Amino acid sequence: MKFESRTAFITGAAGRIGRALARELGGYGVKLYLADIDFEGVEKVCARLKKENIEAHPVKLNVTNDRQIVQTAKEVLTRAGRVDILVNNAGHWPKGSILDTDDDLWQGTVSLNLTGVFRVSRAFLPSMVKNGYGRIINLGSIAGEVGLPGYCAYSASKAGVIMLTKTMAMELASCGITVNSVSPGLIQDAAAPHRGTWLGRSGTGEEVARAIAFLASDDSGYITGVDLPVDGGRILGPKGADWRPPKTV
Repeated sequence: MKFESRTAFITGAAGRIGRALARELGGYGVKLYLADIDFEGVEKVCARLKKENIEAHPVKLNVTNDRQIVQTAKEVLTRAGRVDILVNNAGHWPKGSILDTDDDLWQGTVSLNLTGVFRVSRAFLPSMVKNGYGRIINLGSIAGEVGLPGYCAYSASKAGVIMLTKTMAMELASCGITVNSVSPGLIQDAAAPHRGTWLGRSGTGEEVARAIAFLASDDSGYITGVDLPVDGGRILGPKGADWRPPKTV
């Protein structure tokens, strides 16, 4: 994949997918600014990457704090000169059905998962528009495509991310900016057998990272407004991954 002297800003970078993505992009020479509310965690990620000769800078950021987002974007752009790739990865998935989700859980989930994507994108977009180039990748979820019982607020917030992605893609296409989303399914630290996917296993953060990296690369310039599931085929239909084709004679 091609990356022409690019700089990336990644939120939620101390988590499973964020860590894997930082290593993936860093391996292509992308300069990294890694943000997370867990500053100690993201410092550890940067320290490990630097041992691999990857340039990575830790950033403390709470994506529910708009004032902090604006200030952080200003500081990063001053230090880096430009941000070409923005990955809105920060989020969480609390349990709660419609019957037991109170206002605080609902508002907190939407604020982090959806409003955070909106605010962080808004903070970095003027610079991208000025430069005439940008790759924005938002983290959706298969729960935002087909729903997930017991995760009412999470599913709704991720559906919002997918629709925000498509709208941003239309609004920013003429500015040289592509906007796509990646929707993971069952992701664990290591692939393991699982009957809930058609491929018969769970996925890994590294597999999600490779999908994001492609959409962040120069090679993906004709792709925008796409939501890419990385889910082992889980949302293709019922959980019938134990199905086997009939034996042939």
